[in-house]
Amino acid sequence: MISNLNSEHAWSYEIDPLLASLFRYIDSLSLPETPYVTGRPPVSKKSLLKCFFLKTYFAIDSLRKLVRVLQRFRCFQRACGLGEVPHLSTFSRAAKWFREQGFPVFHAQVLKDLEVRYPKIVLIDSTALRSSLYDSQAKWGVSTRYHWFKGYKLHLCTTAEGIILSHVLTTANRNDAAVAPELLVSLKQWDIELVLGDAAYDSEKVRQTAKQSGILFISPINRRNSEERKDAYGRVLPVFLKTRFGQWLFGLRRGIERVFNELKSDGVEQPRWYGFHRYVLHVLCCILMHNFEFLL
Repeated sequence: MISNLNSEHAWSYEIDPLLASLFRYIDSLSLPETPYVTGRPPVSKKSLLKCFFLKTYFAIDSLRKLVRVLQRFRCFQRACGLGEVPHLSTFSRAAKWFREQGFPVFHAQVLKDLEVRYPKIVLIDSTALRSSLYDSQAKWGVSTRYHWFKGYKLHLCTTAEGIILSHVLTTANRNDAAVAPELLVSLKQWDIELVLGDAAYDSEKVRQTAKQSGILFISPINRRNSEERKDAYGRVLPVFLKTRFGQWLFGLRRGIERVFNELKSDGVEQPRWYGFHRYVLHVLCCILMHNFEFLL
């Protein structure tokens, strides 16, 4: 993705296979449109979606700046199917619709086209997303890479191949184990047998939530809990992880680490941005673009 937009970059979308294919895919979707009654005709949701992906591709940090870019470069207007650039308020309403209603429909369609039906093994983890130090909605948290940082956390459930099944974006102070039940509940639509997490998910509540969904949740023993672990899980798991099968099984977790690396190399983390909803819109588009690449 491109962070600095100029006249040379403005034409690169015409030869970029990802954007060209994504825009054609959006045209093929069936999205509910607002019926025209009176007043100014509504802007097509497909056109607005294309604008959001254009914003993500060029890492445009606000809807206001997106409007200015579209007004300056008519080639982007044509690519997005716009006769004229909508008002900022139109983009704001469309962004809210996309966060609450549009993304689940789009995401479900992509997973359907990818034929994600029976992912037996799912990986769960989180990564730190730094934001501006002036972001009043962000919180301070701890990560392995950054130590103390201010921003958000992206929690994901992915297949072993790297397809993102579900996500939750939280502030950086949220514990991984506290967010895991929300992710696990979202996996009920698939016939999943096993979920692999790291030691941060070593929680009885997490395992019980997974069990209620018919899922076996396995994570290494957290060192903070190791002295208290005298139950069957605490006795058996360390032995299991030393077996050849256990080592192979947990070696699959490298798949979700690759997903985070790919997302960050594509610009999902924007350390100078601020605002939770601004980050959410960007993250949602990054997730869809990541999964869409599996269709190419």
